Amino acid sequence: MNYKIWIGLFIIPLLIQCNYKNAVDTYQFEPLDAINFNRTLIDLGEKLFFDPKLSLNNTISCATCHNPQLAFTDGNKKSIGIHQRAGKRNSPSLWNVKNQDKFMWDGGVKTLELQAIVPLQDTNEMGGLITDLFPKLSEVPLYDSLAKILYNRSFDPFVLTRAMSAFQRNIYQENSEFDDWKKNGVIKDSSIVRGYKIFNKDLNCAQCHSGNNFTNNSLENNGLYSVYKDFGRYNITGDSADIGKFKVPSLRNVSITAPYMHNGEFKNLSDVIQHYETGGKLHPNKSHHIQAFYLTELEREDLIYFLKSLTDKRFVN
Repeated sequence: MNYKIWIGLFIIPLLIQCNYKNAVDTYQFEPLDAINFNRTLIDLGEKLFFDPKLSLNNTISCATCHNPQLAFTDGNKKSIGIHQRAGKRNSPSLWNVKNQDKFMWDGGVKTLELQAIVPLQDTNEMGGLITDLFPKLSEVPLYDSLAKILYNRSFDPFVLTRAMSAFQRNIYQENSEFDDWKKNGVIKDSSIVRGYKIFNKDLNCAQCHSGNNFTNNSLENNGLYSVYKDFGRYNITGDSADIGKFKVPSLRNVSITAPYMHNGEFKNLSDVIQHYETGGKLHPNKSHHIQAFYLTELEREDLIYFLKSLTDKRFVN
């Protein structure tokens, strides 16, 4: 057997455990659905994800804004970066991100590899140029050793972005009460059936929140404002028809990813439903799917029950 492969299979996991045990506070994510990525590459991405050395002043990591305990969000209206600087937008969940084809709230980034670079260089987030991180990160023996084994090169931005994207693609799971019902016919409470009918048929929310990930990955203006301070997709395209358009988020784990919308406008699910009940604010770009409706108190409770049923079991007490 090639000695490099032997090292990768047997020695590297031990190096990761021993050399980095106290250096990085990791979260043991064990997905039910294993994907076809080199395990060593995923482990390297995990170490990088939790390493504050990726920020300019060594104070925050990717996990600061994407906390695994909150389904990889942070609970803030807008994320807080280095020097307590407020970010521009709410921190989106990374759950099931491998099923997405565009990233950031404005959809301006096409791949996870490119996305990894954005927060690193944002002055309100991690604060430095990608070139500033090297040779700082290259001097970490473990990183450089893994880079040579994985790609036969020194640790550099190429290795960093591939490892980070591999780890994020491994954040995948569909193991909720809703999945028990849909996959196995197990119904804990009939509210889930009624709530799903309201969501899927009565209100047709599935026009945008469709599929297993409950998003069609489109960008829509949902009538949040009549006048937008953040122009959303327009900032990427310069097309006035894109003002106020933001990415349709996944609803997986939505019960624990508050506050909601690109700027954390709504504190809870009741506030979100109330917004859609009104039909949203008047705006020329507002999606035609956003129409006013009326729900009884029981219907509202059933709808919220369904939304909460999308929470992965590891987050349910």
